[in-house]
Amino acid sequence: MELVTRSKAGDVEAFATLVRRYQDRLYNLAYRMLGNADDACDMVQESFMAAFEGLGGFRGDAAFYTWLYRVAVNKCLAHRRARAGKREFAVGGSDATPLETAGSKAVTPDIMMERLETGEAVQRAIMGLPEDYRVVVVLKDVEGFEYEEIAEMAGIALGTVKSRLHRARLLLREALEPYVG
Repeated sequence: MELVTRSKAGDVEAFATLVRRYQDRLYNLAYRMLGNADDACDMVQESFMAAFEGLGGFRGDAAFYTWLYRVAVNKCLAHRRARAGKREFAVGGSDATPLETAGSKAVTPDIMMERLETGEAVQRAIMGLPEDYRVVVVLKDVEGFEYEEIAEMAGIALGTVKSRLHRARLLLREALEPYVG
């Protein structure tokens, strides 16, 4: 909260610290929602600009990152609506090297390829979800937020979060069935 207070007072360095603290998490969120690395970078930048400009409106009722994530979710949703009909997205999206992705010296190239293909299938399945479902699945299952935080970020009721998440998981299970046997 000290960094937020200093940022509200115009301390650009304090806000830069907040950017460094949250940029990777926002990028992951944006990438999972948009499926395109360039668009994700753009939305992260736009989210931080909007947050800086709107910082005076942050009352502190919720945690700063909850408020910031809501800004980012709204930016991503607006971006998707603006690009409706332009179905271009990249799969994969990880900046990790194949060795970092492998996570173990014992992983063979075949296993690495299988993991990459599975990761691409998961990303395609997430991108294939209806927008309302994608938001809750990314916030809960990828980012690890609590139901209450998701409800606040998405501006929906707690029960709606739970029902959308349930439906999204069913759709994902169906889409990924060929990969899990």
